[in-house]
Amino acid sequence: MVLGAILVVAAILRLEGIGAHLSDAEGYSYLVGSAPSASAFLRRLAAYENTPPLFYLLLTPLPLGHTAWLRMPAAIPGALIPLALYAALRRPLGAPTALLAAAMTAVAPFAVSYSDYSRGFMLENLACVLALWAMLRLAGGASARWWWLYVSTGVVAVYSEYLAVIFLVALTIATVASGKRDRLRTAALGLLPLLALLPWAGQFERGQDAVNHTKLSPTFAGPSVSSLRDVTVRLVLGEHGAGATPGLRSLEFVAVLAVLAAIVVILRRSAQPRTNAALIVGATGVLVLVGHVLAALFVTDIFNERYLTVLIPIGAALLAAAISRANRRWLWRLAVVAVAIIGVAVFVQRFGRQYQPDLAPVRTVVAALHPRRVLTNSAVVAYYLRRLPVVLDRPFGLGPGLQRSCPSSCVIVDDSRVPGGVRQATGPSKTIGPFDVRLLLPTANRAAAGSARRQGARRRVGEGEEHRRGGIPTTAVVWTHAHLRIRARGRNAF
Repeated sequence: MVLGAILVVAAILRLEGIGAHLSDAEGYSYLVGSAPSASAFLRRLAAYENTPPLFYLLLTPLPLGHTAWLRMPAAIPGALIPLALYAALRRPLGAPTALLAAAMTAVAPFAVSYSDYSRGFMLENLACVLALWAMLRLAGGASARWWWLYVSTGVVAVYSEYLAVIFLVALTIATVASGKRDRLRTAALGLLPLLALLPWAGQFERGQDAVNHTKLSPTFAGPSVSSLRDVTVRLVLGEHGAGATPGLRSLEFVAVLAVLAAIVVILRRSAQPRTNAALIVGATGVLVLVGHVLAALFVTDIFNERYLTVLIPIGAALLAAAISRANRRWLWRLAVVAVAIIGVAVFVQRFGRQYQPDLAPVRTVVAALHPRRVLTNSAVVAYYLRRLPVVLDRPFGLGPGLQRSCPSSCVIVDDSRVPGGVRQATGPSKTIGPFDVRLLLPTANRAAAGSARRQGARRRVGEGEEHRRGGIPTTAVVWTHAHLRIRARGRNAF
């Protein structure tokens, strides 16, 4: 009954924000998941993404007309992670410890927010926790049939996020180091899921060839004390719970380190035989962090909390184990109250809140122009304008763009937040939040329009003679057929 309540809370927290406006990266999930054929799917995946295909494959059968469907393959695994963690810890650490760890994971702010993020992180996390369950059972002397669960979930993990390889290697090393038998077999089978990526090597290389042509490699701050502080604080307190200033984040980081030190002291003093499972979990967490630091230094430029979300259930398991080993009733009560307060705070903080701008006004303006083509540098704009003839152009600010070959009645909608920003183009424009909506003048009229703008001062009798509606002059110098149609049908669009 307690476990059921925990799962209900986990589902409620994740469903609350599932319909919020999309972020730019989620727009690319839509582009890949909505591919009309297998060849288009692979082509878009290579062109726009740096991740494996599994998450996007789960999107392909879904009706993607609402943001909730785009996030469902992340929200469902995110809500199931507490259940998987309970199953992994119940036998080796006891049911009370498993329940407390599941409750902590259910209300963890960062895990909740990333369960409403249309990417593969929560799918990877669920697979990793299930792999941890299998490895703990095997370390406890269970049947070799558990290797089937480990290998299958390991394959799911690496096909959800490439960096899941670090978790599987860390878990294998931790288990081999803590065990006294079958070490060679454990090492061989523990690394077996990595071989599943070999058939994908050609597509991976194809994706690498697209870097700096249609996509960029993700880059974040390299490993340092400050980046470790920021990553740790966000993982524990969430993106919006971390301190706004470096000083406040440093205080939060010191508090987290103090809790971790207390966990280590309590678990080291424990002489119970179940400590071996806690040792495997703790060693895996440490090795995952070390592996990401080494990868950021020598392989990739990735050291970011989104790739370390698997440390949330691991940290919850260790904290719950330490509270259990401390054998203090007041600690249990404090933990339960803290979980309840955090759950309520996360719900209140997320309730009805939007973190991305609304594109409905942009869609209204563009639809009123009846364009023959819409160019945009944003995958999110492509999603919200999907019923119009929209083309993703200059993604990440790469390439010269298609504006020179755009037909008459062409509209450009650029997001100023995308690398490269708003492109240089001729024509009346309107700014709506971070979006620039521009009616592209036909080629024959661009030179005349440019000359007319240079003579604009002489054409004005006074400031009041050039009226503006939302930033676009209504006294356009050269009106083409498209402009006349705008005046007749959609004058108020601008």
